[in-house]
Amino acid sequence: MKVYKFGGASIKDARGIRNLAQIVTKTNDVILVVVSAIGKTTNALEGVAELHHAIMDDLNLNSYNRLYDAIVSQGELMSTRIVSEYLSSQGIDNVWLDARQILVSDDTYRAANIDMVKTGQNIRKAIQSHPSRLYIIQGFIAGTQDGQPTTLGREGSDYSAAIFANLLDAESVTIWKDVPGILTADPRKQSDATLIKELNYEDAAVLAASGAQIIHSKTIAPLAEKRIPLYVKPFLNLDVDGSVIHASAPKLNIPVAWKK
Repeated sequence: MKVYKFGGASIKDARGIRNLAQIVTKTNDVILVVVSAIGKTTNALEGVAELHHAIMDDLNLNSYNRLYDAIVSQGELMSTRIVSEYLSSQGIDNVWLDARQILVSDDTYRAANIDMVKTGQNIRKAIQSHPSRLYIIQGFIAGTQDGQPTTLGREGSDYSAAIFANLLDAESVTIWKDVPGILTADPRKQSDATLIKELNYEDAAVLAASGAQIIHSKTIAPLAEKRIPLYVKPFLNLDVDGSVIHASAPKLNIPVAWKK
């Protein structure tokens, strides 16, 4: 089992979804494909939620965070349905899974905490019940035991992928990005940003905490616990090795300039 994660930029249009299909069919491995909302969908849905927030404030209602998660989670549900249906239309068998019914969380809306034991039972049961080579599931979203949708915080799809990898004892996680890998700085701000080919979990955690947008800060711990390597590769150039985070990588000894 491998875990692939595709962010919003990698599936922002039909070309991106066709490219996803090419990537997942280049291997015979069993793959859990974790998908974010398309493009800037989450931002747009946040605008919808914010409109309702103003009304709720006037009505002295305090359930905005719950409403936010119910609205914003729709982005991942739509994108994964599209991905799954496109794959099926191309004769690529796959199983669509609903993360709200698998990732069990508390009711800390917008920053949910995951029950790893119950989630592990759910994801293993879902895969055993529906044998396939490809599984399509949402990142970023989860659900409480009584069925309320929750989210893991912005950019939380990487974290979702790491949770699934940990619970399934995955061989590896690959995050497909619009950059050549993990860089020493934001290439939009520094033209001399260079590729970091490998780094260990400790350095990766520091880099994520410093503001590097390549990796969500919560992603590293679940992978380090099981010593699962994390690859970051460009989704438009499959021949590029990208970067890898793994246990035996040497300590990072080059300057980095990521800032929050």
